[in-house]
Amino acid sequence: MIGRVAAVLGAFSGERPVLGVNDIARSAGLAKSVTSRIVSELVAVDFLERADNGVRVGIRMFELGELAQRSKELRQLALAAMADLRQATGMTVQLSVLKSPDQVYVEILRGRDADMPIRSRIGGRVPAYATAGGKAVLAHSTDEVVAGATPQLFEQLGPGTVTDEAALRRQLDAVRANGFSHEVEESNPGVECVACPLLRADGTPIAAISISGPAHRANMLQYAPAVRITALGLNRRIRANSAFSSL
Repeated sequence: MIGRVAAVLGAFSGERPVLGVNDIARSAGLAKSVTSRIVSELVAVDFLERADNGVRVGIRMFELGELAQRSKELRQLALAAMADLRQATGMTVQLSVLKSPDQVYVEILRGRDADMPIRSRIGGRVPAYATAGGKAVLAHSTDEVVAGATPQLFEQLGPGTVTDEAALRRQLDAVRANGFSHEVEESNPGVECVACPLLRADGTPIAAISISGPAHRANMLQYAPAVRITALGLNRRIRANSAFSSL
């Protein structure tokens, strides 16, 4: 099924931005009935949208393209600093961005505990309210953004997962006061994380850098200064690069 969807989306180009079902079917090498069904499903989730003479790429594809470009630039900027942080702490280091309501992982450098079970993977999503990186970003976000990442019913991802909005708001207050976020078995059973936000010059968040290790086996808070120093260095680079002002 994924191959067929890829073939349908691959039919579009700069020269052919709007296509009818027959055109897509010919380009994708699929039956018209199959193509019509796939196109309808893609329209329903905004990957395609209706146009006067057919369909065209939808807003969801644009959003993903924007996220991919931002992820690439952030990864290039942060990778060396992430490697240094892993070397200094021995912990797994993660770079993530908020795509409400989730935190999306741009890069992950596994530490000494490479077999530690973590929910995150490159390109993967975890609810922002349950992650240290998500809390670091949400603490510096608007109330509207926080509300968009706050579900009516909190999914219990680990034994320590925050369970309501009031508790989450208290955690975000603590992040602003301390300069870092800390979660114990919220995103994963047996995993503990510390994170700091990456901020533009105006104080708005662009991403988070975090470290993860086995819960209760290491004092993760001892590494908070190292994470903060790494974040401060990256913040200086972000603010010196005008390309990040609009990301």
